[in-house]
Amino acid sequence: MKTFLTFLGLLVVCLSLLCFTSDMDRYAKLQLHMKALAEECAAGSVLFTDDESYSQGLVVFRGSDAEDYVDFMLGKAQSDSALFLGGSLTAELRLFDDEKGYDGLIAYHVHQARPCSVVRLSWSGPDLFRLPFFSLTEASRTAVYEWVD
Repeated sequence: MKTFLTFLGLLVVCLSLLCFTSDMDRYAKLQLHMKALAEECAAGSVLFTDDESYSQGLVVFRGSDAEDYVDFMLGKAQSDSALFLGGSLTAELRLFDDEKGYDGLIAYHVHQARPCSVVRLSWSGPDLFRLPFFSLTEASRTAVYEWVD
């Protein structure tokens, strides 16, 4: 009987470890996809510059076009990736340029006043971990793309 109880205890521990490992792998993949998506959104959003201001030597981003691009990328990511299913993915876009100013750049570890884009992605959905003593229903990533001359 002692052997049976020892085997049963080891079985429960090993199954819990396998379950936690697979859930942690899913969380790591979610973070990796969110990182790539945030970087793509940040890099793509600075492509929408105002041509007239640029001809005068100023870098000014067209905010509405940049937000449309970020929304398009979020929609595409949610439809293509099974990791985002069952949850909602939202983005917060902040643009710094010659027109909007550069106040608040230091919070994103940008120390020079250069045009840049900051995208913060947030995912919220069902619990990623199946074990009862871990719970994670939200994840977020932030990416900064700096326009360097």
